[in-house]
Parts: sequence; C-alpha cells; structure tokens
Amino acid sequence: MRILIADDESINRKILQEMLSDYADCDVVVNGLEVIEAFTMAHEQKKPYDLLCLDIMMPVMDGCEALIQVRKMERVMKIDPADMVKVIMITAVDRPNEILQSYDGDCSAYMIKPINRKALIKQIKDIGLL
Repeated sequence: MRILIADDESINRKILQEMLSDYADCDVVVNGLEVIEAFTMAHEQKKPYDLLCLDIMMPVMDGCEALIQVRKMERVMKIDPADMVKVIMITAVDRPNEILQSYDGDCSAYMIKPINRKALIKQIKDIGLL
C-alpha cells in the first residue's frame, strides 16, 4: 500500500508517518499544491497512492481544494470510482461546515486532531484498505 500524507505542520506529518509506516510506504508533502504534484507523479510512474491523509487547513492550496482537484484528475484519467484514491480528511478544528465542505469533495472519512493511532487504523480498515 502507498500513502500520501499532507500536512503543513512537520510534527503532524511525522506522527502520521510513524503511525502508518508499519502498514505502507508513506510519502509526505506540506500543502495542497504538492499533493497535486505528488498525485500526478505517482500516476505517471504507474504507482498510484491507495490512501491520502489530507489536512484541511494548509497554505498555498487547502485540503478541500486539493481533494477537488484530485477527483477532477481521476475523472479525466477515467479511473473507475472503485479504484479512486481513498481520502481521510484531517482537521484541527471541529467545525461541521468545514467537514461538510470536505465531503462535497468526495472524501472517504474525516478525523479531528490530535489523531489517535487506534482510531486511524480503524478508519483505514473501515474504508477497506486493511
């Protein structure tokens, strides 16, 4: 399994990477624009990501916009909906409107920081990746 972790805070990237490294190869990026670049490169190399852990609030391009762009690219590439990257949106703010906006971008699940390892692994199992 391949996972892309996107968060502008280095400690959050490190924590997620440590939680997930036993289950998958993990790459990390710091903003939504880098998500798009990494996602594109992974498909060009025929090694797409299985999971994207995407912080909502990031500079340059936020997680909601990055997710919208990823889904557009998948439709252009004619990827079957069942094969699209699974996405867990992550936020430090418990605001329903923010979460609903991320669902409009077609995410698989969401979590509120701080992330609990057991809950994260359960989410990944619930979306069918473990």
